[in-house]
Amino acid sequence: MFLIYIKLSSKNKMAMRTQLKKISKIILVFLLFLFIFSCSSKTKRPDVSNISVDIKIHRFDLDLFRLKQNPDLGAFKEKYSDFLSLYSNKVIGLGNTNSSDYMDYLNKFLYDSIMTAVSEQVAKSFPNLDGVQNELDESFKLLKYYFPKKSIPQIYTQISGFNQSIVVAPNLIGISLDKYLGAECEFYKYLRTPMYARKNMIPKRIGQDIILAYALTEFPFQPTKDDLISNMIYQGKVRFFVQHLMPDKSEANVMKYSDEDLAWCKENESLMWGYIIEQKHLFSTDYRTIIKYINDGPFTPGMPQESPSRTGIWIGWQIVKKFMNKHPEYTLRDLMAENDYEKILRESSFQP
Repeated sequence: MFLIYIKLSSKNKMAMRTQLKKISKIILVFLLFLFIFSCSSKTKRPDVSNISVDIKIHRFDLDLFRLKQNPDLGAFKEKYSDFLSLYSNKVIGLGNTNSSDYMDYLNKFLYDSIMTAVSEQVAKSFPNLDGVQNELDESFKLLKYYFPKKSIPQIYTQISGFNQSIVVAPNLIGISLDKYLGAECEFYKYLRTPMYARKNMIPKRIGQDIILAYALTEFPFQPTKDDLISNMIYQGKVRFFVQHLMPDKSEANVMKYSDEDLAWCKENESLMWGYIIEQKHLFSTDYRTIIKYINDGPFTPGMPQESPSRTGIWIGWQIVKKFMNKHPEYTLRDLMAENDYEKILRESSFQP
């Protein structure tokens, strides 16, 4: 084995040092560019240190099942007078809480063997909700920053028997903790809940789903025309709102996508847009056409199975971002009040 030793002259050493300095400068400029880009791509967080909000998460779920040990329905109804009727009628379907046989119906729910197991698992999985509380404190401070006149809803935790995740009424939101027990939860396997749904039935989605439900309720869909593009942009507008109230969340998180899902959308943005145009779906008012781009599922129907679902929402969000970049005079409040979705499309000059 031969080793070749090359002795550099002082001239060569000087040239090498010069070259290394040039390379170092290039790397430094590149890193600076990355830093600036990463900062500009995040939602700017305003200072809300002088804003105070009173967020309280009421553990209705725990108190409800404590009725088995202390069946004082009168005291329970008094404590939860704002929420019990909504829960009874809209979530578990027991009807009027003032009915003479209401307690009998309620006991059937409380003593059901499956509901007992579910309540025990919820109590074990969520001994407290401090993380959710902190997340909502920050989000609702930002809400008061952008919308000073908006009221802060009361939050109630519930067990729905695996029905809807969230119920909303004026100034209150109910969140079903039995819908956030983790993707591998045995209850979901028993119920044959599809994996595409289970992957988002996780504790870290609770705060985000509350803010999403708030947005959909406070800013309802009121289009001039109920077509696909209006639905896409409306849903994109809602995600724009969610990210402003939760600026630490990535675009993938706000969309409830994996990083791979988001990468697929970015790589295939022009192909997706071209497919919608080619199929003449953009201004379609057909309900079945609209929901295939908006609803959850294993993938977006009509697109490759590698695609995530809800790609219409993601494209709508990109249109909204381009519109807002072109209209710096628009505040978040202006955007949420804007229901002319053709205007947003036209003035975004969206062309992937």
